Amino acid sequence: MVTWDEVTRWDPAPLRDAVAAINAAYNKVVACSDDLRDINTPYGWHGDAASVAAAEVNQIIDGLEEYAAEVASLRRSSGDVGDAITGMRNAVTEAEGLARTHHFAIGGDGAVNDNGPPPDTPEDQKEAVAAERRAIAAELRDRVEQVLRQAVDIDDDFCAVLDRILAGHTIDATGNDNENTSLATAGNSGAAMGSLSILSPPPVDASASANAAWWAALSQNQRLRLVKDHPEMIGNRDGVAAWARSSANIASLEHELQALQDERTQLMKTAPPDLNRDVPSVHKYLEKLEKLDERLAALGKVDGLVKGPDGKPNPDRQLLSLDLTGDRLKAAVANGNVDTAEHVAVFTPGMNSSVGTNLDGYVEDMRKVRDTAEDILDSKGDSSQVATVTWLGYEPPTTSNPADIPDIIDGSAARDGAEKLARFDQGINASRPVDPHLTALGHSYGSLTSGIALNSHTGVDDAVFFGSPGISDTPAGQPLGEAEIRRMQLAEGHAYNLEADGDAVADIGSLSSGRYGTDPSDMAGMNQLQTGAAVTPDGRPLAGSTGHSEYTKTMPDGTDSTSKYNIAAVVSGHAELAIPARG
Repeated sequence: MVTWDEVTRWDPAPLRDAVAAINAAYNKVVACSDDLRDINTPYGWHGDAASVAAAEVNQIIDGLEEYAAEVASLRRSSGDVGDAITGMRNAVTEAEGLARTHHFAIGGDGAVNDNGPPPDTPEDQKEAVAAERRAIAAELRDRVEQVLRQAVDIDDDFCAVLDRILAGHTIDATGNDNENTSLATAGNSGAAMGSLSILSPPPVDASASANAAWWAALSQNQRLRLVKDHPEMIGNRDGVAAWARSSANIASLEHELQALQDERTQLMKTAPPDLNRDVPSVHKYLEKLEKLDERLAALGKVDGLVKGPDGKPNPDRQLLSLDLTGDRLKAAVANGNVDTAEHVAVFTPGMNSSVGTNLDGYVEDMRKVRDTAEDILDSKGDSSQVATVTWLGYEPPTTSNPADIPDIIDGSAARDGAEKLARFDQGINASRPVDPHLTALGHSYGSLTSGIALNSHTGVDDAVFFGSPGISDTPAGQPLGEAEIRRMQLAEGHAYNLEADGDAVADIGSLSSGRYGTDPSDMAGMNQLQTGAAVTPDGRPLAGSTGHSEYTKTMPDGTDSTSKYNIAAVVSGHAELAIPARG
């Protein structure tokens, strides 16, 4: 059994150095191919002596083929093992750095030891600090577990290659045609036998930190192979780096688009002769065609969002999830680089939102929020970058579908979506060596989804709710108000609300007797921000917004709305520049 103490001493350098010497030996062996063909039985030589000579030559050729395969197998496995150890050692360094930063230690047996919180922790923060330390300890245990899994996998694979070489079982050369022998062909077969497997990912329901720990334990070459060969494993796995998820999801998107186009072509070949007939067969055909076209249109919209006019991936966009299950397509699209941006915001839209109808509008709105946030940072002399994610990873209810009415009333779709959203938020932090400043943005029913998600230790630093009917699934009569904010694990003063004049949805909180918790506009501990016309601290005019759908509005002349500016101020980490509500 491999221990943590042992893997901290693993060194890839000797294996990397050996590859060059092994390669030189391999090239010398392969260069013998022409000589072997020349020493085969000379033309015109017959008889017993010729037969004996031919048998001897065949044994030499078979032996050299096996040797070439063994050397190639050793070369390949040595390189792969050295590469895999490099990735694993990086994961060890990250885990030990995380432990030191937070005053933990990892023992030689892999045990995670908590050396205690800072002694000057204020009394009123001890509970929150304790919860945070439990989360860090769990993440460290995940990292140790995945490093040891990777070490065992490397060890088992390398031993299997060496055992085959020592037993002479790398290939069976006796079945080859020695008249046309090629030692390079034998070497290629041996190299294939020397490749390492890639450590399998954690179960599909694993935590984001477990997924991140697994990803951290892989080498970059292993990651690239997974993205190329198994994008379905990567695209929706919270905790994996955003660049890899995006590459995998774009590959899956292209595959699904082609598959649906092929399916539509085949369906068209089976079209009834008269599509105007009012018969069940025509109805069934048209219904299937309509669903295919809706799916194709939604996928086409995502494709247009993440690719440029040249059909290549847009470097300023990332496709962080692509869920093809359920009745409607679900996706998350980012403006900017979620792997490197110092400030990341995740926006969750509300009712009547879908990938096919308005994802593109939301993504554009969030691009403008990012631009305003970066303008605010520039004004402070800060070159930090911002990324904004539009997350439609759930199926919000629609007012046009009577079947969705129960979801609207009891918030069940919000609860289902909140579980996914919480994992998505956790995955952003877990995938990065240093957590970004993470802001949750929730509009309308999406604010309810965001509020519930925040109860699950998401690592979100700030939350902005706008046009909100409520942010809690706690019914009236239960502890509300400031308790709801504490349940969301937000630090005091880091929750914000915007309610525009004439927003009937935002009035639901005060009219529904707390069905979705306390009305955010009346919630103790909630910062209320201005939505009417105002002026920025540096004197720029801002336009007012009214109704339910103008919170991220930009005027035709480029002027920001007050609500959009306030959202961007929080996203930028400069909430002190946000404009408080009047009255």
